[in-house]
Amino acid sequence: MGDAWREQGRDPVLMDERIGKFYAHPVWLLNGLFIERDAQSVKNRQLFTDWGMKHCPLRVGDYGGGFGSLASMIGNACPDAVVEVIEPHPHPAAIGRAAATANVRYRPELTGEYDILIATDVFEHVPDPLALVEHTALHLRAGGHYLIANCFWPVILCHLPQTFYFRHSWDAALAAMGLVPGETVCYGRAFRSFGELDLHKGREIEQRSRWLFPWLERLPGHIRHRVARLAFPKPHP
Repeated sequence: MGDAWREQGRDPVLMDERIGKFYAHPVWLLNGLFIERDAQSVKNRQLFTDWGMKHCPLRVGDYGGGFGSLASMIGNACPDAVVEVIEPHPHPAAIGRAAATANVRYRPELTGEYDILIATDVFEHVPDPLALVEHTALHLRAGGHYLIANCFWPVILCHLPQTFYFRHSWDAALAAMGLVPGETVCYGRAFRSFGELDLHKGREIEQRSRWLFPWLERLPGHIRHRVARLAFPKPHP
C-alpha cells in the first residue's frame, strides 16, 4: 500500500482527485483477499457480526466496507436484513462476490435510514472525521446504532497524520456531539443516535485535542496515558 501511495504521488494534506485513483488501485483487491484469510481480521469481523446479530436489524450500512467481507458475514448471519456496502471505489471482484449473498449489495452512498451503521477503519483515512460522522449519522433512525472502530496510528501511509490526535479523544468528541456511547466491541465502540448532532461541541474537543497532542507525545507512555485520560475521560455507557 505504501508503494501504491507513493506511486500516485499522494500528499496526506493535499486531498485532491488522485485520492480516488489510489483507492481504486489493485492493491486494495490484494488487501481484501488477504483479510479474507488473516486470522485476526476474521476474528474481528466475527465479533462485529455477533454484535450486529444481537440487534436484529432490518437495514445495515457498512460505510467504507471495501471488499465486503464483513457485510457478507452480517448478511449470512441476519438473513432478514438488507446489508449495503457503501463504497465509492468498489472492485468488480468485490461486487461479484457480494452477489453470492442475496441480501448484500453495493451502493455509492447512504440513502434513507438504517438501523445500524458500521464504519471500521474509515475515519483515519479522511481529513475531517467529525464532519463525516455527522453526515453519516444523519442516516441512522432514531435510536439506531453506529459501530465505529478506528486506528489513528501511522500503520500505513493513507492514515492521515493530521488527525492522529484523535487517538486520545475520539470517543469524547463523539459523545460531546451527542452520540450516546455504548459497549466496546473488539477495538471499536458502539454509539446510539437519538436526534441531531452538535458538531460545534465535537469541534471544541477536537481543538483541545489538537493543541494538546504535541505535548502528550513528548511524555513517557504511562504518564501520557494518565494525562490523556484526565483531559479526555472515556465516556461510560
